[in-house]
Amino acid sequence: MGTTIARHLAGATAAWFVVVAEAVVGYLGLLAYALVTGADPGGPLAGPLLVLIAALLGVAALPLLFAPAVALGEAASRRRAAPALAYAGLVAVVLAAGYAAAVAVATDVPGTWVPLVAGISALLALAPTAAYALTARGVGWTARLIRRRVADARVVRAEAG
Repeated sequence: MGTTIARHLAGATAAWFVVVAEAVVGYLGLLAYALVTGADPGGPLAGPLLVLIAALLGVAALPLLFAPAVALGEAASRRRAAPALAYAGLVAVVLAAGYAAAVAVATDVPGTWVPLVAGISALLALAPTAAYALTARGVGWTARLIRRRVADARVVRAEAG
C-alpha cells in the first residue's frame, strides 16, 4: 500500500512539473511572437502569473484528469507498460477534450472554436499523462527491485549464519 501511494505521489509530482514546464514554454512562445510582430508583450508580471495560473490548474487537473487516466490505463493492462501508457493517453485525451468543451460551452466560446480548444487541451494533456504513468511505473519497478534485493540479502545471511 505504501508503494502504491509513493508511486502515485511521484507520478503526480512529475505530471505537475510537466504542466508547469508547458506553461513556461507557452509563455516564451507568446513572448517571442509578440516581440517579432511588434505587439505588446504584456507587463512584467505576465509570465509569472501565467505560470502560477497553470500551476494551480495543474493541481486541479491531477485528481480530475491524470490520476483517473493512469488508473484506468493500468487497470486495462496489468503487466505491460506500453498498452497501459496508450490506454492512459487515450483516457486523458477524452477527458481533457470533454472538460475543455464543457468549459468552452459554459463560457460562451463561439461554437466554431470549441473543437480547436478541445483539441489543443487534449494534446497538452498527453505529456503530463505520460510523465505520470512512466514515473509511477518506474517507482513501482524500483520498489520491487529493492524488496527483491533485500529478501535475497536476508536469505544469503541466513544461509551463511
